Amino acid sequence: MAIIFDDFLKTVETNNLPFVNEVHKLFLENGCKVEIKQAKQGYVVTYIYMKDKKKIALMNYVFRKSGMMVRIYARHIHMYQTLLDSIPEEMKKNIIKAGDCKRLTGVSECSPTCTAGYDFIMDGVNYKKCKNSAFFWIVEVNSREFIKKMLVKELELADVD
Repeated sequence: MAIIFDDFLKTVETNNLPFVNEVHKLFLENGCKVEIKQAKQGYVVTYIYMKDKKKIALMNYVFRKSGMMVRIYARHIHMYQTLLDSIPEEMKKNIIKAGDCKRLTGVSECSPTCTAGYDFIMDGVNYKKCKNSAFFWIVEVNSREFIKKMLVKELELADVD
């Protein structure tokens, strides 16, 4: 049986439902597709933008013991990186402790299919972080506004480059 969005919604904490519905509507209104897969700790919900017949993941929800998390694939962070200076300290701490990008730091090769991570400045410091962990946050009251701001920026810039 195919997994549908309502199956995923049943697993979302009540306090996060308005945010999840708002983000879902935002992506659909901007021509994105949604893919939902079953994973070990719940669902993985990925929003995909189609560009020149190529699928580009913009964001996904995943579940961890700590709760529902969002991973933003911020391909255009260099175009709005000043937003990072305004995010809550807890979100900044997660960025700082995220793994460095092996390709960008020249330490070693990552997977041959890896498209490299993100090179950006936050609070005057240059970071080169892995795309899978750089913008990976728990969805909660203090993070929702900033997550949405990043998503809006990524959608605005989806056709750039």
